[in-house]
Amino acid sequence: MSQLFNLQLASDTLLTDAAKLGVSCEQLKQIRVKVSVTLVQRSNPELQLDYQVHLPSTALTMQLDWPTWQKQHVNFTDYLWEQTCLECFIGSRFTDDGNTRGYVEINASPSGQYALYKFDNYRTPSTLPPVPLLESDGYTRAHITWAEHLTTTQSASTNMLNLAPRSINAIHTSTPLIFTPYYQYRRCFKVSLDQITFNSSSDDCSDNIGFDLLHPCVILRLDHIYLYFAPIHASPPDFHERRYWSKLDYQAALSS
Repeated sequence: MSQLFNLQLASDTLLTDAAKLGVSCEQLKQIRVKVSVTLVQRSNPELQLDYQVHLPSTALTMQLDWPTWQKQHVNFTDYLWEQTCLECFIGSRFTDDGNTRGYVEINASPSGQYALYKFDNYRTPSTLPPVPLLESDGYTRAHITWAEHLTTTQSASTNMLNLAPRSINAIHTSTPLIFTPYYQYRRCFKVSLDQITFNSSSDDCSDNIGFDLLHPCVILRLDHIYLYFAPIHASPPDFHERRYWSKLDYQAALSS
């Protein structure tokens, strides 16, 4: 099972963005972005994030910054939010001292580059680039593991493989006589829960995984325009605003 998030486009600059991209506001509203979140319980529990983007027109597809995944690009890289970026913020509503509000930010580029950052409070520390999230040894930077879903033509019982992700171009037919092109882009990665730790003593943090808030979000760069997608937005868009984050549905996200 997975917890599904349907992301919404921030509408603050919708009219201006549509005009600059040469498309209608309706076309931008038809962009579909969803993220499936799965808790994989095994000897080393992992959080799996599966991002899917559907564009409704060739005009938008031609302007989309969606780099090809390349194995040699898989490394820790700062400033990924300056391009198309798959993101997720992870934190808790509760802390030991009732004051510290630490959280983790994950950035991932379709190219394979990634970054994980640790904040003590809202955008704190404020250094750029942010402070990297470190593994338990105190000096190794945290990392993600890229994965790819098998195609629907293969056995549904076959598990996730650690292979290079792909983009998928598809054709959808709404009626036998009307053909509407759409373009699907997909990336999936996992992060070990051992790398994501918080000092929360609340019983509400399901099964002691240490966090109960998630905020999967996406930045799509089309030409020189940035479109922001999240389950719910601050105005102007600000992914760091914890009050807009969603509660983790532990039972829904837990893999069977």
